[in-house]
Amino acid sequence: MDNPVFQSIYARVFMGAGLSVLSGIRAFLPVAFLALYSRLEFFSAPVLSDTPFAFLDRTWVISLLFALAVVELATDKIPRIASLHREIMRPLRIAFGGLVFAAAMAPDGWIPMVICAVVGLLVAGLAEHAVHSVRPGTKTGAQVEIAPFVLLSIYADVLVLVGTLVFVLVPIIGALFALLLFLFFYRLQRRRRRKHKGLRILKG
Repeated sequence: MDNPVFQSIYARVFMGAGLSVLSGIRAFLPVAFLALYSRLEFFSAPVLSDTPFAFLDRTWVISLLFALAVVELATDKIPRIASLHREIMRPLRIAFGGLVFAAAMAPDGWIPMVICAVVGLLVAGLAEHAVHSVRPGTKTGAQVEIAPFVLLSIYADVLVLVGTLVFVLVPIIGALFALLLFLFFYRLQRRRRRKHKGLRILKG
């Protein structure tokens, strides 16, 4: 797309922030769609050719990322391996959060890429932690009902699928989504502090 607004560094920052959040939920889908949209030069998707992330444009890389995404989506719906799945996917989700933000900033040079890669790691880590804190059955030894567990996983799939498209079409929504994540995390931490404070008072 030739609209300078959609091809500006601000649009890529907003889009990259949103994709980093989604990477904390699903590791492979955001970067897979970013690579595909880049290949198609779709709306605000960055053109990755002649950048360090040009390899993402290759057909076999895109196919591999989508194949891994399918595996992740399928295994995320098996309660019996929930804790193991989280231990495996957590570092991958955080790493791909940094990767997808850096890739979004690839046309702008090394300095924006490095800075946004670090920010992406942080954002994806917060998103992964937030999802883990509200989803039942992801703690070791926890008992969980299958239906709610699978349903929440499907909701997460839909959120990531829709989000990857929306953030490329309207990048500022990605930034707003990231802001909502920080607000949610802040409220979550405040609630935990109040809970621990209440427990200390009861014990005293």
